[in-house]
Amino acid sequence: MRHIAITGISGKVGDALRRYGSPSSTLTGLVHNNLPVTEGLAEVVREVDCTDRAKVRDLVRGLARNKVRTIINCAGETDLDGVEGQRYAAEPTTLSAYQNNTRIAEVVADACAEVAAEGVEILLLHLSSESVFGDNVHGKKYTEEDELKVPRDPTGAVNYADTVMMPTFYGLTKVLGEQKVLERYREGSVIVRMHGVQGPLGGFFKRTCSELQLGQPFTRVDDMYVAHLTDATIAEAIFAIEEAMHDPERRTRGRYHLSARNPLTPYDISLRFADRLGKPRSLITPILLNELIEAGRKSGKPLAPRPYYTILDVAKFERDFYRLPTAEAAIDEYVELYGHLFST
Repeated sequence: MRHIAITGISGKVGDALRRYGSPSSTLTGLVHNNLPVTEGLAEVVREVDCTDRAKVRDLVRGLARNKVRTIINCAGETDLDGVEGQRYAAEPTTLSAYQNNTRIAEVVADACAEVAAEGVEILLLHLSSESVFGDNVHGKKYTEEDELKVPRDPTGAVNYADTVMMPTFYGLTKVLGEQKVLERYREGSVIVRMHGVQGPLGGFFKRTCSELQLGQPFTRVDDMYVAHLTDATIAEAIFAIEEAMHDPERRTRGRYHLSARNPLTPYDISLRFADRLGKPRSLITPILLNELIEAGRKSGKPLAPRPYYTILDVAKFERDFYRLPTAEAAIDEYVELYGHLFST
């Protein structure tokens, strides 16, 4: 029986790990606020502030004593548009995106490293995003070895306001979080980058199904690309990586990418959902990405810049584990898992 603790258990990925946990796993959920659903968890530790260094160190030490072998860090701020303005604040490091995406990564990695140094190994599986990259050449996927770029001013300090090198503030805080994990606990960690986890709690797939169910016309971008997977597929892959981290013959470390094997545009995804749900394709009108950005600006709801092509190469995961689904198969799986939520 493998004992795993999960931060951010109430978020999309944490919730998926809870719902799709294997019978051979005992899961402890770490939550800051109230957790309404605890099914699938052996224990819930509440009021956990993962930015508090001393408290996290004591918590991790206690988890290790209770035979927890891995912490999966799902904690994070994921509202890409909502946090974009934080990059222009006087002290962006004090605000939610940096605190949840960078500081928590640093604090948890430090705590795991300290406890491991005391003689009780506890490993860290840290979740990240394709947003750590900016636009790539169309058709060229990012590998785990591709360099991450951090904008800096002439003094060497991070330039949080630079949108050229790092299009989104969310992406920058995830880059910095990855760097903190590797600086603090490279020998005991794995970083997993994901592209758009889709489940019942929210996300692009849910929004598309809801809009199709309403039957009102809507638009979708047709010149950018994404490669989403369902939360069920992501959970299975994360548990597979976690198992390999403890396998004496593998001792898996480093980085892995998880995404669909091929990209689709949001417009193409929406058309496939319309077909699968029996809704008319005529509800969906294609638009260009710059038109979407401009519409948001005019409506008073500005959107963060969107790269056109930040697709992850999953060859390393497929070499070490198994073949991942295509983008089309991910859509079909989502309908099979959650289509009943949108039936009329």
